Amino acid sequence: MIRIYHIEMGRSLRVLWLMEELGEPYERVTVTLPADEAFRAVSPMATVPSIVDGDIVLGESIAILQYLTGRRLQKSMELGLTVGPNPDPAAYAEHLQFLHLGEASLAAPLALALRTQRLAPEDQKANYTAELCRDVFRRRLAVVDRQLADGRAYLTGERLTIADISVGYALHLAQVRGAESLLTPRTLAYLGRLRARPAFERATISR
Repeated sequence: MIRIYHIEMGRSLRVLWLMEELGEPYERVTVTLPADEAFRAVSPMATVPSIVDGDIVLGESIAILQYLTGRRLQKSMELGLTVGPNPDPAAYAEHLQFLHLGEASLAAPLALALRTQRLAPEDQKANYTAELCRDVFRRRLAVVDRQLADGRAYLTGERLTIADISVGYALHLAQVRGAESLLTPRTLAYLGRLRARPAFERATISR
């Protein structure tokens, strides 16, 4: 059984969500940061999420999404969670673009802005870096907004993929951490569809 190291509101939510969509059992291990020696013994970089799958130890949430769907390719394709093998190049490019946009262009700058807002001294909360990160988030979110403009339910069509799990986490983070004003009406509606999925609800239940 796959073991998933998790922290509340961390990127590990993406991994839990995917496992719930797949309907597969897993072990959830909640960790605290800074990492203790027990966790460092498992994950030398001490990053969350990390997973243990037999002899495989893997970090980085997007890499884990790709690994898990790749290892379960037939089931993942049946559920529409990923594309392959030998996918249409345009569809594959679209899938990869939004899969990685969710982390590199949305979650990463948003997390930095939110961390500044939460931890910086009062007279530094509105600093240049935080404002720059919020601006990057808004501009990148416009790509998501345009993608949804034709009324599609999910980023690449009518079925949820790991690209939606990637992007959806970033939007969820914005909403629950007090940055909902950065989201557009269309992306808020999209987030509502994602949060209404039973697999998402199960993934966010504290255990």
